[in-house]
Amino acid sequence: MEIESANFHADYPDIKRYWSSISQRFAGGDNLLTALQRNWQIIGDIYEEQFWHGGSRLVTVYHIELSKNGITVFMPVITTPFVRKVVRSMGKKPLPIEDRPSQPQSRYAGKH
Repeated sequence: MEIESANFHADYPDIKRYWSSISQRFAGGDNLLTALQRNWQIIGDIYEEQFWHGGSRLVTVYHIELSKNGITVFMPVITTPFVRKVVRSMGKKPLPIEDRPSQPQSRYAGKH
């Protein structure tokens, strides 16, 4: 089943963008969308980590666990309004990062 960006009621370019934890610390919304289009499923809870820059600029990262064919990957995604909308549309409510039971390591190198 191919997931299209139109399903999220957003005009998002149909560009495939792969992400590798080896070369990129964080993923973008386009990386998450590509994974979902490739049939990766969000599993478990999503955790939200906040970074304050200069005391006044907030950057939020969603830590998302994805699974496909018995492989589990962990993708830290920089949030945008689009990412928030995708997460909400899947019925997920991010929890504080402090509630996460452990610090998982990603095994996703962009080849799946």
